Order: sequence, then structure tokens, then C-alpha cells
Amino acid sequence: MIRSIIRLNVASGREREFEETFRKRRVLERAKEAARLRTGELLRPLAGNGPYMVVATWDNAADYQAWVDSPVRAELASMPPRLSEPVAPADLFEIVLRFES
Repeated sequence: MIRSIIRLNVASGREREFEETFRKRRVLERAKEAARLRTGELLRPLAGNGPYMVVATWDNAADYQAWVDSPVRAELASMPPRLSEPVAPADLFEIVLRFES
């Protein structure tokens, strides 16, 4: 299993609009449909001034790359309003240990 982590700087004062737009556009649901996303979360920083994070789980790096190359993702990225910018390219990690209670 692979975990992708994307950090997004959100336009100041537009955080709630960003969250609502992300939700309305069904970004995570569409990633599941287009590229077999297993789990996904949009995380809001508690400090209030850090980047948002999108954390997602995929079966493998090829599934994540299928999402990156997906026309669905390109369409979502091009839709106005532009409320966020990636801090850097996504980080990918292999899950080697997991705990759930």
C-alpha cells in the first residue's frame, strides 16, 4: 500500500470556501472512480496558518500515477476559482506498519 501526502497553501481568508469547493467537487470520490483511491482525507491545520494536507491511500504507486495523469484530475485542477497551490510535489510513502483500534 502507498500513502500520498500533498500539502496545499490556501488563499488567506478563503479556507472555508476551499473546503466547501473541495467537498462539492467530490475530489476524493472522483479519485476513487478514476484511479482506485482506497482512502482519502482533507486535513485542516489546527494552527490555522499552515498548509492543508490531502492524505490518500492507494494499492500501489501506479494507481497514484493513474490519478495524476487522469483527465478527471486535470479538469478539477483547471476549474475556477483557484483557491490553493501545492507547496511541493506530492510525497509518496510505502506503508510498512499500521495500527487501528
